[in-house]
Amino acid sequence: MDYLEIIKKMEQVPEPKTSQDWLAVWRDLAAATSGIENKDDPRYEPVMRWLDVATTAEILGSWSGFCEAAERVREIMRGRA
Repeated sequence: MDYLEIIKKMEQVPEPKTSQDWLAVWRDLAAATSGIENKDDPRYEPVMRWLDVATTAEILGSWSGFCEAAERVREIMRGRA
């Protein structure tokens, strides 16, 4: 599923907000992406795209969408995407 499909899914199926620690995941993503030093890094664009999805998921209260986007960022940073 690409990032646009995930956003459409999140918009269609509202998910109740949970008490999950959103901030802990954001901190993890900040640490994971710290190796990107500039826009010339080939990981920059896909990481930014998935961080936008994570932001949208948080705004919509979609914990599952947020976690999926976060995992995509981690995969890119591990060189698996």
